[in-house]
Amino acid sequence: MGETLERLFLREKPAQALLAVAEIEPAYAALVAKRIDSTFPHTSSILSQLEGQGLISSRAEGRVRYLELTDRGKKVAGALRNLCDLLQRPDEHWTRLERLRQAMQAASSPGQNASANALKIGPLRRDLAVMRGQDDEMLRAAAEELDGQIMTALRI
Repeated sequence: MGETLERLFLREKPAQALLAVAEIEPAYAALVAKRIDSTFPHTSSILSQLEGQGLISSRAEGRVRYLELTDRGKKVAGALRNLCDLLQRPDEHWTRLERLRQAMQAASSPGQNASANALKIGPLRRDLAVMRGQDDEMLRAAAEELDGQIMTALRI
């Protein structure tokens, strides 16, 4: 149990286990094991480490040990959720931006009716507005550039 928290959370299952305890009500080892697709003994070992680090607490009721996050565990779980969001969202936004760019190019190709173009590409601006509100400066700049292209196309 001499493992540091950094080493503990650089592994997938401990992070998943902590998040599972946060999400499952009531949480106990068998449910956590099922949620994180792990064996019961391995999950029990992880949960013991989390309890040893003061991130979860357990209480016995009959043969079941119920688990809950400590205040510190809640903070760590929140930080893990934020990290997961940061790691996933940019890819989703960049993928969506590329689809919007392709839709804009297809709709504004030569020979298309100008009013039909406006109906096709005007709504893309709503999605771009969400991207312009993100913390990622590169994404925000790319969304603003595409929005400018759409505005230019709509004026023609």
